Amino acid sequence: MPEFKYHQNPAYLHIGCEKPHAYFIPYQSEAAANTTNRANSNYFYSLCGEWSFRYYDALHKVPNFLDSSWEFAKGDRLPVPMSWQYALDRGYDTPHYINVNYPIPVDPPYVPVDNPCGLYERTFEVDTETLASKKLYMVFEGVDSCFYLYINGKFAAYSQVAHMTTEVFVNDFLVAGTNKVQILVLKWCDGTYLEDQDKIRSSGLIREVYLLSRDAVHIEDIYARTALNDDFSRAIITTELTLSGSAEVACRLLSPTGEEIASSKNTVDGTRDFAIQIENPILWSDEDPNLYVLYIQC
Repeated sequence: MPEFKYHQNPAYLHIGCEKPHAYFIPYQSEAAANTTNRANSNYFYSLCGEWSFRYYDALHKVPNFLDSSWEFAKGDRLPVPMSWQYALDRGYDTPHYINVNYPIPVDPPYVPVDNPCGLYERTFEVDTETLASKKLYMVFEGVDSCFYLYINGKFAAYSQVAHMTTEVFVNDFLVAGTNKVQILVLKWCDGTYLEDQDKIRSSGLIREVYLLSRDAVHIEDIYARTALNDDFSRAIITTELTLSGSAEVACRLLSPTGEEIASSKNTVDGTRDFAIQIENPILWSDEDPNLYVLYIQC
């Protein structure tokens, strides 16, 4: 029987999740990156679409879905991303708008015993070569209010940062071939006491879910900063780059008109800063939103 022991304990925000980092999607080429469409990345695999779904009006009514005999009833399907409250004809729950009082009795960090929740399930395929050669991450762009993640019957992660990205390294839970993912999403958690906002309460997998594959040595984080001198005649772009190991990194900076104005190749082992100086930079404004383009490849 699965244990749900983190959602009322302020000591736990993430279990089994990657450290926060800059949002970016890796691409196989500059041409693919230029489309700005992540579906064109060979490293991106969407898990959106129809999922098996079961709604429970209280957490204690959730059965042992990890048991080998567990099966979803036929016909219980829900699109992802979507809040279960907006499946208005299902009787799962109702949209709830509030902006003054808490929607639950105030007893932090505890939430009501009758805590509505949704159980999601689907399968996906992973081929032998990908599993052996790539690092795979399951990414959740928004789950309200918290969730417990199980892959192939094993607990993989817990997270309760509702409207931000959660990333989970999943190679250790996957097998070559068919894999089953189950996600139990709770409507309330101790984080609910920090989220009393002027909004409609929307529960479930409310934003996209996908898999990212990365090379064994890959970019983990990017932090780019721009500094201008007093008369705006010179700019320095400093990029802090963090890799998962050691590799040669190529950088290329293009002007807003598409001309290459700087390039370099350096070996990075862990974290390193790169600085590029630009004379008479073309500035950004709301009237002329000029943008430089920085390509980083390792």
